[in-house]
Amino acid sequence: MQELIPHDLLAKIGINESMAVVFSITIVVIVLFIVMVVVISSMRVKFYKDKLTNTAIDNYEKDDYIVELKKSLEDLEKKNSDLESALLEFNQTKQTLSDTAKELELLQIKYNKLNELYKHTQSKLNNTKALYESLILEHQDLMQKIEELQEHNNKLQVNNARLLRKLEQK
Repeated sequence: MQELIPHDLLAKIGINESMAVVFSITIVVIVLFIVMVVVISSMRVKFYKDKLTNTAIDNYEKDDYIVELKKSLEDLEKKNSDLESALLEFNQTKQTLSDTAKELELLQIKYNKLNELYKHTQSKLNNTKALYESLILEHQDLMQKIEELQEHNNKLQVNNARLLRKLEQK
């Protein structure tokens, strides 16, 4: 230690070597404490700076994610409104289909009734046609008989007229 601090200086200051060693150690300890405080503070500053940088990056990423979520929300809201309008159309179509099904059922009942009436009318028509045909045949037979009777009547009239002439001549 004597080599570090010259004896002349110690003598001028008025302290002995052991005291100088204690002061030197104290100064070194104080300097080391200050250096340690500065190093720790710079480490904390660096830590907080890194943390602040990471937080800023996280905030930027979160802002981007929020923008994406807002865009996704808008898309979903648009899609939702499209789906709601499609659902309204579907409900209207369902209601129309239900009304049409009821009308179809009523029309089916009316059709069945009209079909039965048609079949009944068709059978009456067929019966009437058959009756008409039989009446036509009967009419033709009667017309033929009338012609035959008229011919016979004409013959009889001619005979009667001859007989009357003969009687008149006699």
